Amino acid sequence: MVDVAPAPAMTNADYAREKSPYYAHRIDLFDKYYARELTRVEEAKARGEPIVVTLPDGAQKEGTKFATTPFDIALGIHKKLAQNALVAKVDGEFWDMKRPLEGDCALALFTFDDVEGKECYWHSSAHVLGESLELEYGADLTIGPAIEEGFYYDCSLGEKTLSPDNVDEIEKRMKAIIGEKQPFQRIVVSRDEALGMFAENKFKVELISNFPEDATISCYRCGPMVDLCRGPHLPDTAWIKSLKVTQCSRAHWRADVTKDPLVRVYAVTFPNDKLMKEYTRRIEEAKLRDHRLIGMNQEL
Repeated sequence: MVDVAPAPAMTNADYAREKSPYYAHRIDLFDKYYARELTRVEEAKARGEPIVVTLPDGAQKEGTKFATTPFDIALGIHKKLAQNALVAKVDGEFWDMKRPLEGDCALALFTFDDVEGKECYWHSSAHVLGESLELEYGADLTIGPAIEEGFYYDCSLGEKTLSPDNVDEIEKRMKAIIGEKQPFQRIVVSRDEALGMFAENKFKVELISNFPEDATISCYRCGPMVDLCRGPHLPDTAWIKSLKVTQCSRAHWRADVTKDPLVRVYAVTFPNDKLMKEYTRRIEEAKLRDHRLIGMNQEL
């Protein structure tokens, strides 16, 4: 399990506000748009319109429009399912477990045993890594996807680079973020609103500028970290139970060596320590079978 760091004297959000006017401005705009989203949901929920949710086996559950969430449906089936389900699919669209359902729908639920669950788990973890890189180094974040096993985040640090010596401080900050149980909050904004939120990050501005003018764009926040993202995400950061930062390397924006040099940080997370130990053992065994290493050891 993650050895959660003691609560700092100030929250990570407070620290971000002190660290950068850009972070403070981004948080304020997110809060403004999130209040708008909550008003929209509350107005719709107040009407109390019933909905029918159809599960993969054909069973149907009743709910209330803009009130019932996939988590509520899972809890109504079995407490253990609610504890293990990480992400939902609603009429074929991936959906946060705590995001209210907006009408009659077909619902599927996925755990970490499913590819869909792993991707949600690791992409949510990438946001925690991104927050750590912002708070520790003032990084300009670019992209942070889930990969086959784990995730990475690319960031710009100017002239600074990261090495294995930085791993402990990155992990320490990530554990503090997890310990705060930061909720993943979702908003939808216009392109102009998104440009206003990320005006000081040229990489995000480039991404946003490539969207159509009438695009609706979703963003997620955990703690002080706000990012462009389709989602979905875990309910909060405390769902991340075991973590390891595995590598720091070099990269380039858009994978183009003529563009800005970036730092790439790889990491992996799991819902329990047993899975992390299995992963670590598998990686170590793979290194031992590495033919390049064997060849060097045998002077081939």
